[in-house]
Amino acid sequence: MITYVKMHNFMSFKDVLFDFRNGRKGAKKFISIYGENGSGKSNFVTCIDLLRKSIESFYMLGETGRIAEFAKEKDIPQEIVEMLVKSSNIQKYIESCRMIECDEATEVEYGFQTSGHEGYYIMSFKERFLYEKLYYFTGKQRGVLYEIDYTKENPKIDFSNKLFKSKKIELELRDEISKYWGKHTLLSILNKEREEKNEEYIKESYLDYVFDIIDMLKDTTIHCKKSSSSGSEVNSYKPANVLRDLREGKIKKDKEDLLDRSERIIRDFFTQAYSDIKDVYYDRKIDSDVILYKLFVRKMIGGKIRTLSFDNESAGTQHIIDIIRSLLGAFCGVTVVYDEIDDGIHDLLLKNVLESMIDDITGQLIITTHNTYMLETIDIKSVYLINVDYQGNKEVKCLDKYPRIQGTNNPRIMYLKGLFGGVPIVDILDYDTILQELDDSSNVEGGD
Repeated sequence: MITYVKMHNFMSFKDVLFDFRNGRKGAKKFISIYGENGSGKSNFVTCIDLLRKSIESFYMLGETGRIAEFAKEKDIPQEIVEMLVKSSNIQKYIESCRMIECDEATEVEYGFQTSGHEGYYIMSFKERFLYEKLYYFTGKQRGVLYEIDYTKENPKIDFSNKLFKSKKIELELRDEISKYWGKHTLLSILNKEREEKNEEYIKESYLDYVFDIIDMLKDTTIHCKKSSSSGSEVNSYKPANVLRDLREGKIKKDKEDLLDRSERIIRDFFTQAYSDIKDVYYDRKIDSDVILYKLFVRKMIGGKIRTLSFDNESAGTQHIIDIIRSLLGAFCGVTVVYDEIDDGIHDLLLKNVLESMIDDITGQLIITTHNTYMLETIDIKSVYLINVDYQGNKEVKCLDKYPRIQGTNNPRIMYLKGLFGGVPIVDILDYDTILQELDDSSNVEGGD
């Protein structure tokens, strides 16, 4: 779970701290981030997405080639191809995370909690990675597992004596660092090591705890529109006992129990959340040892229950499927980060969805939203506001830090009145000048 995030020169954040610590209880399990449009909510999600991507940067290189090949085959427009390539190349991605017109390095510090232990991870970069440090559990106590510093004339690479189980492994890793570090982080190099070498070798070579962080990040699910062309999640494998694609697809016949379980979950949710949906089911076609499935609903329309493909439902209703699949991860100990979770969904429906599942979270759910109805019922310790001053400096505060809130006050009304900040304060727009410009333009065209 994420305990805090510090950003320096990251996109629109000069210096900011998102502190999700809950005293001695570790990280908060539910966080809802508010702020006016352009305040940086999506930039925060991008910051988590960067951490997730940075550990798989070697595999992103292969993805770039596949994108180019697919784009050529499907005749995809060049601007979309460029966006896809940028999101699949770690160098281009970190460049997009830099503050505009800033010569200083960008630095991000991530606090985390996993396997019952807390630690932090720091990365600094410009066009390439310049600094990296991991502070975590070393077996019996906490300490620095490694630190790599290329910000000075004489680079420094320090390792904890607990990290390796032999000097030979340390020398091998130093060789890997000389080849790859800067274009890749050490976490990504370690991830590559584990993926390419057998499990027994890894156990005999490295401190087990260093891979706790990698596992936590690989399980993290992120919905960030900037992270991929479709805006869909960076898929987590958890929960593994539910279909990864809930709309349609194919599975092996001996995995039909996944289909049955997923069907029950979706049916229970939609029949309770929507008064007109009476049933949800998968249409199944067997092809050899494979089941082709597609989601359908039975819905009350014009006094009669009618059957239609889920594809025909509204964009908001279809979006609920994405939310369900992600939230299931939060029930299974995974960190889920969801940008603009309220996009296309009625405020009251989303409020009910989230309220009904908060108590069942065993992992962590972090959302950005404009849904103010939740402020009336959720714990104010879960609410964070991004405020922007007249110089563009930003501050993030938890709602429980505002002294004005008392038991009889309604936080939602107070928020909408601007008492906490985080809402757009603008003068009444005067359209007379715009109309005059349009009128002048029409006269000029008429004169021609």
